[in-house]
Amino acid sequence: MSEAVTFRVSGMAPQPKGSKRHVGGGRLIESCKQLPAWMKLVSSTAAALGAPMIVGPISLSAVFVFPRPKGHFGKRGLKPSAPRWHAVKPDGDKLLRGLADSLTGVMIEDDARVVSFTGTKRYAVGDELPGAVITIVPL
Repeated sequence: MSEAVTFRVSGMAPQPKGSKRHVGGGRLIESCKQLPAWMKLVSSTAAALGAPMIVGPISLSAVFVFPRPKGHFGKRGLKPSAPRWHAVKPDGDKLLRGLADSLTGVMIEDDARVVSFTGTKRYAVGDELPGAVITIVPL
């Protein structure tokens, strides 16, 4: 069994995969236009680790970090009423789907090997950049 791998993807807000839009003629396209850039950022960050491909069942967990909207801030900084948790769209399951697909063939053999998955959505704290903290544990 290999060791757990934890790494951070920074620089853009996490993007969902799974919502489709009908464009006519029976064609469906991803609704999220920024998804390809997010997936490329995740896969290139994972590839840069140089870790060997993980084969077999895995546990995948991620903390998705979103930038705070301007409405969370007042004249004196972060409002006391500003939420900690990102309890709005995008859906967590769609974020995990895009993440697993991004790691397929780069760090994990196949996203079908994910047998346990957890995701947390929260807002960035202080100067933290948006992105995700990802942990993969071979089982």
